[in-house]
Amino acid sequence: MAESGYWNRYWRRRISRRALLGAGAVTAVGVASAAVVGCNDGGSGPTQTTPPTGSPVAAGTPRPGGRITQGRLINALGIDPHIDLTGWDIDQLMYTYLYSWRPSVEEIVTNNLVTEYELPDPLHFNFTLRQGVKVWPAPYGGPAADEELTSLDCKESFLRRGIALTAPDKRFPQRYLHGGGRLETPDPYTFNIVLDRPFVPALQDMANPTWAIVPAKIIEKYPNLGQVAFGSGPFMLEEFRGSERIILKRHPNFFLNPRPWLDEINIIVITEGSSLLAAFRSGQHDVSGAVLTKADADDLMDDGDFVVDKFPSLFYPVIHLKIKRPPFDDPRVREAMDLALDRDDFINVIWSGEGQYNGPIQWPQVKWALPQNELRSFYRYDPERARQLLEEAGLPDGFKVKMKLPRLEGASIIGDSAVVIKDQLSTVGIDVQLDEVELGAYIANVILPGNFDMTFFPNLPWDEPDRPLSFYHSLGVTGAGNWTNYTNPELDKLIDAQAEEFDEEERIKIVLEAQRLI
Repeated sequence: MAESGYWNRYWRRRISRRALLGAGAVTAVGVASAAVVGCNDGGSGPTQTTPPTGSPVAAGTPRPGGRITQGRLINALGIDPHIDLTGWDIDQLMYTYLYSWRPSVEEIVTNNLVTEYELPDPLHFNFTLRQGVKVWPAPYGGPAADEELTSLDCKESFLRRGIALTAPDKRFPQRYLHGGGRLETPDPYTFNIVLDRPFVPALQDMANPTWAIVPAKIIEKYPNLGQVAFGSGPFMLEEFRGSERIILKRHPNFFLNPRPWLDEINIIVITEGSSLLAAFRSGQHDVSGAVLTKADADDLMDDGDFVVDKFPSLFYPVIHLKIKRPPFDDPRVREAMDLALDRDDFINVIWSGEGQYNGPIQWPQVKWALPQNELRSFYRYDPERARQLLEEAGLPDGFKVKMKLPRLEGASIIGDSAVVIKDQLSTVGIDVQLDEVELGAYIANVILPGNFDMTFFPNLPWDEPDRPLSFYHSLGVTGAGNWTNYTNPELDKLIDAQAEEFDEEERIKIVLEAQRLI
């Protein structure tokens, strides 16, 4: 394990004025967007020009005040940053985090609570905290109003996040909650994390939206923060109606004062995609969360009022099977289903021809993903062989199965994808009955407890290889077992090894080997 070579890149970095003042806008976690759209100069709406990602932006003098209206496609079921999975974009505007993460160069940006950090070895993370980061004033800040964030708030937040039932992973928290791991608060402005075993993605993990710092007093008084918020981020919660609108007001005592420049953000929920896009095109919304089809994007690109920027999506649709239950306990049945799925047809129907094959790790993660030619050799389309395998398994007439899937109002891509799966499997005699379950109930009653025989679930768009791999680990992402009952000791060893391998070239080899085994 090449410890020093990895950590030397992060050794004791201090905040720079440029990094502090260059604090970027928070990124919303999308479902399957493949394009970003903004208004161009000369349009009839009130918005400013939005250049393509990566384009140079002319420096200007920001003016305080004003409000923006943002259209949102999906209902925000809750805004508890440690528990709810549908309000991350809102959470990031309301809460403070240790730091931000710049994925393009894989480095920390100390534009938040942490001002400097030391990483003496793979097990120790020592953070120095910024003084004067205040919770929202009364009444917005509740019992912690106007108080300063300290290391105690960090500790209590990390403990709460570590045991949260619906938190999307536990692989990092397991390393400080058990064994020799611990959270230390030697003084109000020092927060130390000690792991009982290394975890390469730890630095990146702590920057994701689920690691919000919630004041300890709030954690003590409010076991559930799903419909309320008491943060210290740039905007305060004025109103939360997750299926209608969310109103955020400027935090007057934000530590980056005079930021934020805006006085208000008004988020309007419209779960019908064409209506949401129409509201943006007509100038009712300044920012749109609409999921664009290729036709939508092409149409907007032909309109001089808009700029469209396309980028690869980390959308990760997966069919999960309970492989210890018949008929899925027979490998021939599982292979038959795989051979009956035509990925090229899926790309053409759902993505209008713009897509690639996904392996266990999404194809845009170029460094970690298997090459396309290799994936295409694995994922062959052979319905005739699929029928033969079903006959060999004693199912010459196929079988019926219920496939559960989450119902996301406004995100038709989930249901559309399920229909394609149903149609393709029907060609080999597998009769799939679609059972849509409201998203909140799906998470709590279907996917987390493993209450299904077959389910279609679009996993979150992680940009680090450990998370998608850990779904195949015997212990899963929570440490309590995976959703499918799949076990493979050889694969477990590979997944554990890559999580602790700090030499990037060696880690890539292990990650690729694990995917080939899967």
